[in-house]
Amino acid sequence: MGVVSVIKKIAISVVISLLLAAAGLLHYGMITRDVHYLIQCSADEGRGGWRAQRVREMCEFYLYNLRNTDNDVKELSEGAGLDYILNHEAPRKYEIAEFFLANGLDINGINHYGAPNDVTPLQASVLYNDAERVEFLIDQGASLYRKSQTLGQLNALELAKDKHKEGDSREDRSEIIKLLTNASVL
Repeated sequence: MGVVSVIKKIAISVVISLLLAAAGLLHYGMITRDVHYLIQCSADEGRGGWRAQRVREMCEFYLYNLRNTDNDVKELSEGAGLDYILNHEAPRKYEIAEFFLANGLDINGINHYGAPNDVTPLQASVLYNDAERVEFLIDQGASLYRKSQTLGQLNALELAKDKHKEGDSREDRSEIIKLLTNASVL
């Protein structure tokens, strides 16, 4: 065995060791991130090139496969809850929300950071005038009849009717009223 052969083996060993160390640091970085970071990173679409795509995929993998879901659900529940996920702009927010709902996140859990502090995600969606979000929450089984003391003891449908202003593009909640009315009939 020649000197060149030994040097090649050492060089290969060094490269492999560096790659393993980088992978270990990356793994450690991901498992120590809070759930909010992983949700944000997983939902983040459309920014950057192939590197950003790989980072998003890695965050998504860790979020769905390598996290202690009970702790993550607890962390979300004690904070902004489902609202944290649904307030993202990315279309993936619904997929991420379904994952956490399937793992025990309360669909009617309030946002402890929001004001008012007794509003469910469905009621918040009515306030935001977000029909797509309302439809998602109805499909996932959100309570249509839960009332908010802060919002004058109104449930989601009553709130939508109260905030509705026909002809005003920002305040027209006719689509939401229709969704909630149809859901309450079922």
